[in-house]
Parts: sequence; C-alpha cells; structure tokens
Amino acid sequence: MGFLSAFAYALLIGAVPLAEVIWTGRSPAALVLLFWFETVLGLATGAVRIVAHRRATAKTGHHAPTTVTSDKDADADAVARQLSDGNTYLRHFLGVNAIFTIAHGVFVLLLVFLFRIAGPLSWDDARLALAWVAAVQAVFLMADLPRIASWRFADLGASVGQTSIRVLVTQIALIFGLPAAGLFGPWGLVGVLIALRALADSAIAWIGGLLKQRDLPPGFRRFLARRAKQSEESLEAEFDALKEKGAAVEALLERPIGELRPDLAGGRGS
Repeated sequence: MGFLSAFAYALLIGAVPLAEVIWTGRSPAALVLLFWFETVLGLATGAVRIVAHRRATAKTGHHAPTTVTSDKDADADAVARQLSDGNTYLRHFLGVNAIFTIAHGVFVLLLVFLFRIAGPLSWDDARLALAWVAAVQAVFLMADLPRIASWRFADLGASVGQTSIRVLVTQIALIFGLPAAGLFGPWGLVGVLIALRALADSAIAWIGGLLKQRDLPPGFRRFLARRAKQSEESLEAEFDALKEKGAAVEALLERPIGELRPDLAGGRGS
C-alpha cells in the first residue's frame, strides 16, 4: 500500500467514522465494534489476496513457514529445507490471527452489548459500522486484485501484514483501554485504540524506511551500541550481516516454486 492509498485508508477507516460519531453523538462503542470488524474482514480479504497472488505468481514464499522466514538466524538454505505445500503461508497468516480475532470478538461483544463499558449501542449502529468497514475493505480489495499478479511476494507480505499488526493493536488496546475507560469513560477505551493504531502505522513506516537505508542513522547507532555495550563498528557490521541474510531469504521467496521444488509446483495447494 503506497503512501496515498495508506493515507486514504486511514481517513476512511479511522478519521471519517470518528468524525461521524462525534458529529451525530453516536455511542463511541460503534468505533470499538468497527475496529474489530476491520480485523475480521481484514483476515478475509487478506486470504483472498494471498490465494490470488499464489495462483498468479506461484512464488516460493507461499510454501515457506513464517516461523522460519521471520527467524533472524535462518538463512536461505534453512528456509529452502522447510518448504511445504502452497497453502503454508495462508495457514500461518490465518492461524494465530484468527484465534486472537475470535477471542477479541467475544471480549468486545461482552463489553459493548452486555457490560456496556463503551456505552450503549443499537443493532442499527452495529450494522452501519459493519457495512462501512465492508465497503472500505471491498474497495481496496477490488483496487488490488487487478495489480496483484505484478506484486512481489514482499509486497503481498507488507499488505496482509497490516492485518496482523491491527490484530496485535486490538489486543494491546483492550488490555490498556479498560483502565482508561474506568478513568475517562467510554472515550478512554476508544482513545487508546485510536492512539495505538496511529502509533503502530507510524512505527511500521519508520522501520521500513530504516531497513532500506545503507547505514544506521548515527544517533540511533550510538544509542543501540550503548544499550548493547558494544562498539558502533561491530553493531554496524551486525546490521549489515542481518540485511544481507534477509536479502538472500527475500530473493528465495521471490523465485517461482518450480525452480526449487518441482514436486510442489502443481499438486498441493494449487
């Protein structure tokens, strides 16, 4: 998702509903429910993107377990040894995310409809929140599908990875939002959720830019070196080695699976 599309998505899924709730006096519980609906539909649209990309590109990344590719100590050879069927990446994406999303749903529904911690909410407001999220997700999915065959596997990972981040943000917001609701009322929970979402989106953009740099920023390098009690030169060397290993793994994931594992190219997960 480019800057403009990410900005548009943030406006449509965050700023517009927030402004509407404030303008109409609707219960802030509508926003709590809306952000949970977003993670549910994010899993569904993410799965569609993964399947469409796998069928269009047959990239090796779809056969690689994320538990291995996310391991900083795993090199390209280690990843290649762990390749499985074409649904491996899809299963890993849905697995933990779906479990946490279901748990969050139970918690959110109890908060909103039983305990009314975020304020009373009508079923009409709940349906409106669901319809808005579904419309926004559908528009962005339809915009992606015609271009998805040209995506690198890294592009796919960045796209669907946003859903995993939002699931994590929901988890943290529910933990810290309850005390905030006790102190500040219904808007305490909503405020924590919105603030954490903004922080997470900013952090992802910053980290992504950092990893693309050739060298660590001097101030950040000095800070990390002091924390790790090592020289700046050795820290920079570790950073370069980590980037080199990551680049080799990324190059492997971008290759067509038929070049590496002909036995996996057509049958399972096709």
